[in-house]
Amino acid sequence: MDIRRYKDSIRTLAYIVLLTAINYFIPFLSMAVMILWPVPIVYLVQKKESNGVIGVVIIAALINAFLFGTVMGLMTIIGFGFVGFIIGNVIKEGLSPFKTLIVAVIAVTISQLLIFYVASGMLNLNYQTLLQQAVQNLSGDQQSLEQIITTQMNLIKKIFPSLLFVSATITGVLNYYVSAWYLRRRGLNIELYKPINRWYLPRWIVSILIVVSLLFTSNSIFLNINIFMFFLAFLQGFAVLMYFLSKKSSSVLIKSFMIFLILIFPPVPMILILLGLLDMWFNFRKQNNQPG
Repeated sequence: MDIRRYKDSIRTLAYIVLLTAINYFIPFLSMAVMILWPVPIVYLVQKKESNGVIGVVIIAALINAFLFGTVMGLMTIIGFGFVGFIIGNVIKEGLSPFKTLIVAVIAVTISQLLIFYVASGMLNLNYQTLLQQAVQNLSGDQQSLEQIITTQMNLIKKIFPSLLFVSATITGVLNYYVSAWYLRRRGLNIELYKPINRWYLPRWIVSILIVVSLLFTSNSIFLNINIFMFFLAFLQGFAVLMYFLSKKSSSVLIKSFMIFLILIFPPVPMILILLGLLDMWFNFRKQNNQPG
């Protein structure tokens, strides 16, 4: 048996198990792992037939289930395995970078939805029971605490669709860019979608939906639309920030510090939302193909 034929498959298996171990033993790196997880599979799709890739994903799932538990085995298949397989095949088929990006976000959305419902069923999670146990473990006025936590839980259930889309958009975009970057580093001629600092969104659609959804926030559908539209405005504001930072300095350290500020300092996202909305209409970056 010529083991060189299986070199890419063995390397992919090793990367998947290593990333899963990092996610399992170093939880604070989970977000980074989620971004990197599909990349080995995306690369393998470019090298192997679909049957071979599916076989590698199944073997990886069995190894992860044995080493780290059933949920990790499940995530290997319907999580990053599914996402990597879809993104890899879309790139292999030669779809445009924009369509590939959209498909990546859709794939992550489906994957996260499957993980949420299947894992909840497997773990037999009863959120009402968990709520009661949490309240019992807290001191103070338990009735008031239960009312507060119940209100928060009901709100989360109400806005779950928008939270899912926001999470899937961020993860899908990062999965796409990191995968495409890695393929280019490996010598594959992959056309990359324009950098995030050049992004712009349709101003009329976003602005009108924000105004309309603000008028009907008591309706859960419009509330979710409102949250997602403000997130899109935030994305454009973030693109503007990255654009001007890139013009002043190419330092990764400065950009990383700004991202850190966004995560820990609540007023910054609000400022970026406003900046994004203004850029939609006034084109601060003076892009020729952007209205405004």
